[in-house]
Amino acid sequence: MLVSHKLIDRMIEGETENAGFILTNKIGGFFSSGINSRYRGLFFRFGNDIIKILDDIRTEGNIKELRNNFWNAERVKDSFTESFFMPFTTNSLVFEASKSTDIELFFDVKKAYDNREWGRIYNLEKEGNKVIVEFTKKTDSREDTSNDEKEYTIYTVVNFGEGSAELVNEWPRQEYGFDRVRQSYPAERHVFKGIKINSDNFVISSSESREEAVDTCNKARNNLSKFKELQKKYARVSIREISNNKINLAAKCAMESLDNLIVGENEKDIYAGLPWFFQFWARDSLISLKALMLDKEYSTVKKILMKYLNRIQDDGLLPNRHPMTETGSADAIGWLFKRLSEFMDILRRENQLGNYFTKNDIRLITAKLEKSIDSLFKNYTLDNFAINQEQETWMDSLRGETGRKGARIEIQALRMLMYDFLYKLTDRTVYKDMANKLIVKVREHFWNGSSLDDGLGDPTIRPNIFIAAYIYPELLSDDEWIGCIENAVPKLFLDWGGLSTIDKTRDIFYLESTGENCASYHNGDSWYWVNDLAALVMARLDYKKFKKYIDSILEASCRDILFNGFVGSHSETSSASVQTAGGCLSQAWSNALFVELAEELNDQGRYEDFQ
Repeated sequence: MLVSHKLIDRMIEGETENAGFILTNKIGGFFSSGINSRYRGLFFRFGNDIIKILDDIRTEGNIKELRNNFWNAERVKDSFTESFFMPFTTNSLVFEASKSTDIELFFDVKKAYDNREWGRIYNLEKEGNKVIVEFTKKTDSREDTSNDEKEYTIYTVVNFGEGSAELVNEWPRQEYGFDRVRQSYPAERHVFKGIKINSDNFVISSSESREEAVDTCNKARNNLSKFKELQKKYARVSIREISNNKINLAAKCAMESLDNLIVGENEKDIYAGLPWFFQFWARDSLISLKALMLDKEYSTVKKILMKYLNRIQDDGLLPNRHPMTETGSADAIGWLFKRLSEFMDILRRENQLGNYFTKNDIRLITAKLEKSIDSLFKNYTLDNFAINQEQETWMDSLRGETGRKGARIEIQALRMLMYDFLYKLTDRTVYKDMANKLIVKVREHFWNGSSLDDGLGDPTIRPNIFIAAYIYPELLSDDEWIGCIENAVPKLFLDWGGLSTIDKTRDIFYLESTGENCASYHNGDSWYWVNDLAALVMARLDYKKFKKYIDSILEASCRDILFNGFVGSHSETSSASVQTAGGCLSQAWSNALFVELAEELNDQGRYEDFQ
């Protein structure tokens, strides 16, 4: 299948065996197609619930080409072209075809993680050029502790224009091969084949209210041209032009994909990833903010930073995510400090600090950060080291002996940065002294002159040294960092252009991904955000010395963004053995770190010989 990306006068194309696409509406809804998963299809957000509406839209013919136009997606089939478009801030999806064709709609209305089969009741009604679908979920004693109790109702309206619609009542079984490979079950499910349309277009909208569903569908239909023009203009992403066409389009795709994960109009945050990490993970959101600074989305950056500033807990940490989980996050608070520090530095350089933060704002920020540090020092500090429980770092699948409980290298780097930032804000030497004491302790107990331990008493080689170097490069000299990386990279580097999450010689290294069974997740699987961050660190230290690794990572990431998984989006992970688009296929921090990498290399003028 041919895949092409076009933005204004820039275009790139290439062949791929299997790829899909994803669209969002900026208020939590999304539509994906082409990847055979139970998370494919159309989803809308109602309050804190993500509700699936459609499982699939089927038309005849083979797909010859998939086009990413940045504001919509097109598929060229044997005898016609079909396009998909989600108007921003409305719970609608628009389908258009170059000629009238048969279109089958497969419904699977449910809360996204609810895989119960019974108690799914559909009622279909034709009304002019619309079909109104009423779905009610009831309990069923074959799966629930009660029977026939109503849980919720969702209304969906399908406007098929000047075409025709036939009501169907079939329950075919769907096989989800992508989920089966990932060991994510159930990998099969009966869905409701409800409507067969013959038309060259339809608009589908949903709501918890029948009247609102009809009104939303009418507004989308009546204002379609306006929505299209607005989103075509919006798609002209603002990061700087890069001379290399491949990297330029990959970076713009990644920026657009990250932007599409931003949810909300007034209170904003970032989905960690789609199609199934549709929560707001503090760590992921904060790591992703630097790319939004590069895109000059300063108002959005400030809103997200202030939101998390106001969520600092009494123990000094941030909640791991919203909605809440029992698992904590040792590092999110440090990323808040880092991104606040960077944001203020950028605003100062551009003489804009006063446009975004008043003196009172800065006093409030300083007070909250000082309170956080006081609590962290009392609750999560031992012998000057910053400590955490297992599953509280970004490697949150690890448990037991490999659970990373204790003092971990990137957590120390974050704590050093936190002390430094407070020293800059307050001019209080106590914070500088605390940073210096921790630097001495880490150099004494983690650094042996050639390698940096992953944790206190744990010399396991993992790519967390790159995260530490990214966060707090002052920990080692440039020459020391270069030696450290030269020692570690051969043990982590994968031939296709990624880094393993653990030394490849270790007996707990997994060559193949184990999918949702997370044994390989942080013991072999390669994470694109870490790959891009590592390339960024190496480029800053010594581009020429590490050029083969940087170029290989850059090529692999471009390939993932442009031609694998959801085209135009950066995936979460890959197997160690061969490059794959794995995990969530549009991951916020993957998109964000690629943008950072592309911008850094552009600043260095490093694209002349990159193919």
